[in-house]
Amino acid sequence: MNATIEFLNATNEFNNATNESLSYDEHLTLPEQIFYLVNGSLGSIFNVIVLFIALLHADTYDKPRQIIVINMTFADLMTCLIYMLTRPYLGQFYGALCYPYYVAIFTSQLCSCVNLLWLNVDKLIFIKFPLHYYTIVSRKKILIVTVATWSSLILLGLIMYCFMTVKRACNYVILSPLIYLPICVVYIVIITICFVISSIIYLIARNSRRMEPGARSKLFQRLFFVFSSTLWTFITCLPYRLVYLINGIWPPSNPPSNSDLLFMQLGNAFYFFLVVGIVINPIITIVTQRLYRNCLLIYLRKACICLQYNHLRGVVQTRLSFDVDGNAPRVSVSIARSSMNKSEDLETSKLANF
Repeated sequence: MNATIEFLNATNEFNNATNESLSYDEHLTLPEQIFYLVNGSLGSIFNVIVLFIALLHADTYDKPRQIIVINMTFADLMTCLIYMLTRPYLGQFYGALCYPYYVAIFTSQLCSCVNLLWLNVDKLIFIKFPLHYYTIVSRKKILIVTVATWSSLILLGLIMYCFMTVKRACNYVILSPLIYLPICVVYIVIITICFVISSIIYLIARNSRRMEPGARSKLFQRLFFVFSSTLWTFITCLPYRLVYLINGIWPPSNPPSNSDLLFMQLGNAFYFFLVVGIVINPIITIVTQRLYRNCLLIYLRKACICLQYNHLRGVVQTRLSFDVDGNAPRVSVSIARSSMNKSEDLETSKLANF
């Protein structure tokens, strides 16, 4: 059957497929609008925190894999800013914005998955060839891979969306399944390969007999970020892509049967889970990587100290207006300022040790 897929918001909703295109307008309910705005805001904040710490404190010369983490985080940040926060207002976009909008969404989503693959490959090299790791992997090579990945995906998106047709607004566009479904297969293949590589890494680390128990435990701590990120992506991303692919290959009947409607609702539920998964990604980075976890704790402590100091200064200034000589309040402020400076020096020295 010659079908066209009514492609909503870069693999957003399920499609109606018949011999001719069906009319469909997307109308988000108020809870759905709140869902996207809340997740987009939280995801943006969490990803900005990770990027801030990475750009200031990550040593990409000693640990070039941090460049991959930065790329994954930036891709997720683009998805939160460009897609989630604008989703409720998509019907108000000018037609000229639809093309760059969908190219940016496609690039950011696929780039996050591809960089997860590079991260797994990096860890596989690290655990399989530990003595030759820095010979095989270097900052320069990672940067070349980064540029090649972004350039290739942007070019692919530019070519693919040349065949997109905009109907009335950006929330109603049409893209042939012959173009997009192969990309859906690419998603599934990449995520599956990531899971397989992570499983191989786990088996190698678990069955290694050359390590002491303490060294093996430390190794698993270093690999926990890759395992958790891969497993989370596998759980949140793969089900939706599989259901979407099946729906594209075997479209629902017209009119849809009860099983078709149930299948579509299942796909929509998986899609909401996928959105939440993008928001959780930076939290996994912070929780499982010592650099980001410790840096965030240090910045939070410094923020609390600053708040306490400002509060104390306000109290002292209030007392100063009732004190004739003001010596005691000045001593209190001096002690508080000295305490804050010592605390900042201590936290700075801790950051320097990461």
